Amino acid sequence: MITLSGRFRPLHVRPVRGLTSLAAGLLLLAGSLLPAPLSASSIKILVNDTPITEYDISQRSKLITATGGGGGNARQRAIDELIDEQLKLQAARRLGVAVSAEQVDQAFGTIATRVKMSPAQFSQALSQIGVNPATLKKRLESDLTWRDVVRARFNSSVRIRDRDIETALARKGEEVPTTSFEVAIQQVIFIIPKGSSQDYIRQRKRDVDAYKAKYQGCDSAREVAKGFRDVVVKDIVRRNTAELPPAIANDIRDIPVDGIGSLNETPIALEVLGVCDRVEIQDDSAARNQVRNELMNEQGERLSRRLLIDLKQSAVIEYR
Repeated sequence: MITLSGRFRPLHVRPVRGLTSLAAGLLLLAGSLLPAPLSASSIKILVNDTPITEYDISQRSKLITATGGGGGNARQRAIDELIDEQLKLQAARRLGVAVSAEQVDQAFGTIATRVKMSPAQFSQALSQIGVNPATLKKRLESDLTWRDVVRARFNSSVRIRDRDIETALARKGEEVPTTSFEVAIQQVIFIIPKGSSQDYIRQRKRDVDAYKAKYQGCDSAREVAKGFRDVVVKDIVRRNTAELPPAIANDIRDIPVDGIGSLNETPIALEVLGVCDRVEIQDDSAARNQVRNELMNEQGERLSRRLLIDLKQSAVIEYR
């Protein structure tokens, strides 16, 4: 679910790779890639005694091709990616960092939503092009775990100083925004129980459409919700748009007061946001937050690269 409480302070590290081109890749490859699954699992590489098999390499190669990485040597890219993945997971285990299966499933479901599929449909689409869904989930597990490793190190070793922000602002000059908006927003949540069928989810989407048709502003939100089951209407909160996640800020940017936003689908709920009030304010908080996030992103990526280089230098990698 979208979290509205507290100050939003993202740590940007490298995003999960290939998500933006996955839909196109699936459409291009679904009709042409229908290989039989591999049965051989001979060990090709040992990374600190952890094996990478021929099957692992073949599967990752297909996933890389399906996510728009078909240019160049997909097999070598797969090998490099799998080695990095093992080093990241091994480092995470030494630090006691792990992500749950539920977190991985949620990330998988988020990708499915982006390509306008349910998790089950997305799994089937991957299987039809010869990719075991577990291959993508393994990549997601590695990326999510490494994100937490970098974040832990980032929080203990990296500081974004006010002086750094001022310097970056001066470089940008007139490019940075000098105004922002304070908005009052209300979150309406249509709960989807775990394991719900696709027919049920489609019905819930129709419920959201019906709710939005009857919605007449924030004052009507709770009353309209009484006509639907399993709906939660949260209290109104006021936030500076500079403090909101970009996806939320963009969604509500052009919504008039007493209007309601577009549907946001998660694995456990359907959500919409009502805009109850909007006031323009003159300050540089949006600019400062923008610059801070950019600096954090740069520092996070630099730290991630440095940590991975250190892991490779001390690793024992054996090719067979």
